[in-house]
Amino acid sequence: MGFPPYQGGSRIHSVAAVADETSRGFLAECFWPGVTESALRDLDERIQTSAERMARSGEDVRYLGSVLMVEDEVVLCRFEGAQPAVRRAAEQASVPFDRIVASASSPWTSAGPDEDERGTDQPS
Repeated sequence: MGFPPYQGGSRIHSVAAVADETSRGFLAECFWPGVTESALRDLDERIQTSAERMARSGEDVRYLGSVLMVEDEVVLCRFEGAQPAVRRAAEQASVPFDRIVASASSPWTSAGPDEDERGTDQPS
């Protein structure tokens, strides 16, 4: 049976449009053979400390956490801010990154300030 053919409207969407509509996001991509959850927790703490110190001194950077792809031995460290500040924060925290790339998140899946991680409203 399957899905019917897409009968989209005249509005054209692109990844570039999504990137423009969201904040300045970046990923520090790390190929990290043998990475453990403990090592990743230590890295997260170092990055958080670095980013907070830089933000207090007026630099535009925020650390959003990391994602570990266990089977691929890849870690993605998520940042928001200005690219030069993101790079400095990663370098100061000794992040073993191969590259830092711009990223975009779909705005319709982000939990707002009144939602918990499951996307449900919290009581006031």
